[in-house]
Order: sequence, then C-alpha cells, then structure tokens
Amino acid sequence: MDTGTDMRRLAADARCGRGPDSPYLEKLERHGFVVLEPAGAEAPPLADLMAPLGDPVPYGFGTTLVQEQRPGTDNSQFRTGAIPMHVDGYLNAHPVRYIGLECLEAPYAGGETLVASSRAFFAAAPEGLLETLRGITVEYRSNVSGFYVERPEGNPVVPPVQADPVTGGEALCVGVDYPEDPGRNFSAAVVGYTEEQNRALFRELDRVLRRPEVTYAHAWRAGQVLILDNRRVVHGRAAYPADARRKLLRVSVS
Repeated sequence: MDTGTDMRRLAADARCGRGPDSPYLEKLERHGFVVLEPAGAEAPPLADLMAPLGDPVPYGFGTTLVQEQRPGTDNSQFRTGAIPMHVDGYLNAHPVRYIGLECLEAPYAGGETLVASSRAFFAAAPEGLLETLRGITVEYRSNVSGFYVERPEGNPVVPPVQADPVTGGEALCVGVDYPEDPGRNFSAAVVGYTEEQNRALFRELDRVLRRPEVTYAHAWRAGQVLILDNRRVVHGRAAYPADARRKLLRVSVS
C-alpha cells in the first residue's frame, strides 16, 4: 500500500495545536479530518472552531450535545458498546458536513473514536468489493424513536460511493449494518439483496475497515478536539468499560 494513503501516516500528519494560529482548516481540507491538541486557556471553544465550517445542525437535542452514558437510553451514543462505522446525516432531516468533538473526560481504557479515510479505504479494498459498492444503493432506517428528525420523503436510499467534494475522486459514504446488536441505532439494507447477501457484503466491508492502514483509532485525552468531514471519512466508536468516564462535547454543522 502506498504510504501516502496509509491511515497511520495520514493520522500523524493530521495533528496540530488548538491555539489561535492553528492550521487546522488546511489540515482538515487535506485529510478530511484533523486532531487539535490542547492549548491551555488560549484555546478557542469548540463552537468557534466549527463556525468557519457552516451553520450548527439542529438535532432533536439542540445544536450542542454532551455524549456520555445515560442509563436506560435506546441510543447507542449514550451507551458504552461499540458503534460501527458510518456517516451522519442519512437519518436526519438536515445534512451534516462537519462533526466537531471535544474531549471533556477521557476513559481509562477503550472508547476510541474510529476514523476511516476514503483515500485509505479505496487504496486498500479489493477491486471486487469496490466494483460491488459502485453498483448498489443502500436503504437506511432509524431505530431510535423520538431522537432523529424524521425525513418527510421516507427512508434515505443512497449509493455508498459518492464524489469527494475536495478531490473529485471517490468517497465512501456508508453505514455498516450490524444485526448482531438488536439495540442498534440504525439498520442498513442493500436494495435488491437477500438478507444473506446483505450480511455477507457488510461483513466484508467491516473487515476492510478494521485494517490499521484504513482506520485510525483515536485514543482521547482531555482538551483534544477531533473534526471530521462527514463527506470524506466514515467514523465509529470502540466499546469502553461501564465504569469508565467518557464525556465528549459535540457540535455538527451543515
């Protein structure tokens, strides 16, 4: 694999400080994601960092979300289990272009945010899988009642391969179905596929996304910020212990 498309090398270059003169916008455009390291009292708040990128997305919970454990919830982002790789926006009435996450408390183990670069994915994936992805569409259904804003036109049906808005190349825009978790946030089904064909495709996709040259696992430290271009990377989360404190502030923009 070309080291220029290896996510381990891309993630190392996608880091910068969080101070007032941070080059984070340039790195975000270059890689589709950026990690901002803590900068003390002079660090701009998350809302200010996201302001040049668009308008805040109004979800059912408002425009700012605190992601942490919430007992009794049916929403995976407030639990401690793993969340599979996905892009945001398919299950909400508002488009999501960029996602900003700030770590307020980091868990002592697990809870990494997973980021897969489209550039790395298309360099590593088998050609047969890529050809399949280029020829299908996927239907998504929300499993979280009362949380997402319903789409009046019905369930979104979208191709998993789309145009990268910066490079003009191919971008992976998909949510990996995970039927093993009955409490999952969403389900995904390839239009025209049988249940077994659907599972087989998503298993193969998941195997590629788990490769270290494709997906970067960001282990959090308090004060760090991670900004993702939702059109150019897919993301997920590793599970973490029930007694670990993991608290992130999130702002998305359209």
